[in-house]
Amino acid sequence: MTRDEKQRMLLHPERYTDEQLDKMLNETDIPVPDIDTEWHKLEAKHYPQKHHSWGWTQIAAMFIGVLMLSGITYATVHVISNIESKPKVAVTDRKPDVKKVKKTYGVEVAPTQKAPVIYNNVELQQIMQYIADGYDVEVEFKNEAARTLRFYLQWEADDTLQEIIDKINHFEKVHLTLTDETVTV
Repeated sequence: MTRDEKQRMLLHPERYTDEQLDKMLNETDIPVPDIDTEWHKLEAKHYPQKHHSWGWTQIAAMFIGVLMLSGITYATVHVISNIESKPKVAVTDRKPDVKKVKKTYGVEVAPTQKAPVIYNNVELQQIMQYIADGYDVEVEFKNEAARTLRFYLQWEADDTLQEIIDKINHFEKVHLTLTDETVTV
């Protein structure tokens, strides 16, 4: 059967008998496609593989990320090196050791107490004894009359030794100086 005859049969099957149509169908060779090959062709046509090209925003984002990471690393190294090499604390920056002083004028002082200690009409000798015990310094009175002077003083738990000396020096009748580990009145 020729190709033209097959086309006429397909276009007008009512003009032909069933036997003629079956003969035409039996003679027609229809190739069976390979499923995998056809699937790969379909994928390539509809889902082409993208070649990744870096845009300037992606490059900038990577650069910023690396820069931030290196900054964090530098800061960490700097903090660790500062912790390892602690500077010596000067005598004037010293905080009181509240554990050494068990009682202050009848009031128990807790090691973590943050409330101020208030001296109301207390002799300077008692105040200086507390400072000497708390800051681990020596107190020397050059003027014996200054021992009995009475003061009102508010001492904060986080005050340094120099801050306490400055507070007391605001009074007109006394003058304190700090040399090495000795407070002179």
